[in-house]
Amino acid sequence: MAPAAKGPVSSKWPGYYRWTARRPPRELLLRILDHLDSEEKSRRKRTAVDLGFGAGTDTLELLRRGWSVLAIDAEPAAARFLARRVPRSRLGSLTVRTAPMEGLSLPRADLVYASFSLPFCDPVEFPRLWRSIRDALPPGGHFAGQLFGDRDAWAGRRRLSFHTAREVRTLTKGFRVELFRETEEEGQAYDGPKHWHFFELILEKAPSR
Repeated sequence: MAPAAKGPVSSKWPGYYRWTARRPPRELLLRILDHLDSEEKSRRKRTAVDLGFGAGTDTLELLRRGWSVLAIDAEPAAARFLARRVPRSRLGSLTVRTAPMEGLSLPRADLVYASFSLPFCDPVEFPRLWRSIRDALPPGGHFAGQLFGDRDAWAGRRRLSFHTAREVRTLTKGFRVELFRETEEEGQAYDGPKHWHFFELILEKAPSR
């Protein structure tokens, strides 16, 4: 089933957040968290960046599992919406930053998670953002997220990033690929029916040589 996502331009953020808040945590997030939970042997607190957190459903799942989370979104409305959803007992584990993806310098993190957010980075700035994600991860750190494919219905719209399968493969260099899944299907977006083409990735940062 195609994901629920915002359109390229929308001023109805509160309605969009209410709409997406009804969904459970994404399968991709649960998959990487279950994998990391099974591997984790230390008692240290793990750190995650949730890039483009939107309604905050996945941020809440990270917090529920004991992660320390830096949640970043360009929209002030997202921060306000998330603040109403976070249990008081988890507030100490959450930092919220309102900032666009373009020009971000990310702190070191065990996991950088981006749920259908990276396609909304200006394509001119995307290479810099991807370098920032790569640099934020220590060896053994993970990225999980999605990229739009070149046959997506929104392909060609200004200020959105789209990638061919070959381009996505190039982005995975320096990582161990744990998941590379391509989906193309008809589905629904907040703005209505949509043809989806996207890639889901789980990547582990390889040790430096």
